[in-house]
Amino acid sequence: MATFTDEKEIEMIEELAVDAEMLLEKADERKDLKEKRGIIKETLFAGSHKLRHVTPNLRGHGGRI
Repeated sequence: MATFTDEKEIEMIEELAVDAEMLLEKADERKDLKEKRGIIKETLFAGSHKLRHVTPNLRGHGGRI
């Protein structure tokens, strides 16, 4: 009886370890995504001006250059 209980505990511990690893992987993926978004935001700013303020506005020209 004791070995059956020990085996169940071992299985449960292994399942919990796998679940914990999956949660850590998801957390790492989120962190990587957040870092990528931060880099993208930084590239959209040129000094103190947003990139959209630096690029020419084509709407004022009727769509023609």
